[in-house]
Amino acid sequence: MAKRVQIDPHVQRVGDVLRDYAGRRVFRSISDGDGRAGKTTFMMVWHHGRTFRFVLDPAGRTVSFPALLPGVPTGSSMAKELRAFLGQFATDQVPPHRRIDSRKASLRIVSRDGGVSVALAVKDDDFEYATRRLVHLAQEVYMVFLPDGPYSDYRIEKLGLDPDNVWV
Repeated sequence: MAKRVQIDPHVQRVGDVLRDYAGRRVFRSISDGDGRAGKTTFMMVWHHGRTFRFVLDPAGRTVSFPALLPGVPTGSSMAKELRAFLGQFATDQVPPHRRIDSRKASLRIVSRDGGVSVALAVKDDDFEYATRRLVHLAQEVYMVFLPDGPYSDYRIEKLGLDPDNVWV
């Protein structure tokens, strides 16, 4: 008789949320999730055909996009502007449906190894909420922050966009 493998309920629920996004074609594809050292990493193809890592860490109570934006120097004006942009989602500067509920999660932004990682620390065990919020934050970065700012050179050099197809 085959041994049944028990899947961590957080991994199952977060995977279901991410697969739902893929089913609605938000992501082009998504992996099943690779578990190591208590963390599960999902890989998805998303903005500009890039592969993104989404890391679920139930023990650390976080969900994160490591290196959401590559090649952003620590302390640069872009890093500061990104912090300010993302920080607004933890305040009442944005409508409630776009806001991070401070009872459920808190925002963490880390510059490391030439990239900016964005994470949510989960407060109430609602990893589904944190996953949805984090995907929405990443979407805001790629659909609002980058196109609306002076970042066309960054998008060409670091994200590999075709210079003839970058919105100005």
